[in-house]
Amino acid sequence: MPRPKAVTDDASAKQFLDAAAQLIDAMFVTSPDERPRRLSAIDFPATLEWLRKEDVVRLARDGGQPGVSRKSFDNRWESKEDFVNDAVIHTMLYRDAPNADPALQLADLAGLLEAENVAQAIAQFCDAMLASLLSYPRSFLLLHIGPLLEQHPKLKAAIVEDMLRALAPWYDGYRQLFAAFGVRMRPGWTIERYGLTIQSMLDGFLLRSRVQDEQMAAYSSDDASLFADAVVAFTLGVIDTGESSGLSSREALNAGVGRDPA
Repeated sequence: MPRPKAVTDDASAKQFLDAAAQLIDAMFVTSPDERPRRLSAIDFPATLEWLRKEDVVRLARDGGQPGVSRKSFDNRWESKEDFVNDAVIHTMLYRDAPNADPALQLADLAGLLEAENVAQAIAQFCDAMLASLLSYPRSFLLLHIGPLLEQHPKLKAAIVEDMLRALAPWYDGYRQLFAAFGVRMRPGWTIERYGLTIQSMLDGFLLRSRVQDEQMAAYSSDDASLFADAVVAFTLGVIDTGESSGLSSREALNAGVGRDPA
């Protein structure tokens, strides 16, 4: 008689699944010293372990450029770790496709000064930015490796340095947009704090748009995405207007629901 098919919910199966959970947890610890022995030798973000040297060389050869060989690869990078770190930076900076760099959206930000009102300007810009990022798969790279970067301080430092450099012109753009519409921020809020919050929201919406695309579409309004409406609502909470002028965001919220802001 044929042997019955092994089940995946017995005690032995649980042992295998428990072991997998330990390895998955180990991917996201903050120090390599906390990894199990199985991962102790990996010196690059382990989620990129699938990136094989052989595939890179073969694909590069297909490009038809002279001087592409396994030997020329090895002459440039002594280890796979060195190559992967350089490849991450190269990809995140769009060095292979400069015209696809989201930083080009800065031109659209300047054009929003012609919008009828600040809410329309923000919603229009947010939708354009999210759509642009969703159109390029590499936009998910940081979400893919971000939780692992604490184990790779040099790579993390390079990525953070680039982020800070890239955010600076965005902050200037937000500042110009608010100035054009006469927007003042509530106490405790700065353009830099506002911009970092928007970026953090964008990261979260980018992930949710891939994982829960149907729900994200269902909860969008007729003229703006859920992300755009969320940014408008957030902006409303940090700009200083109306009877609650001069109050912090929390004080204004308390005042708005009938509590003493003091």
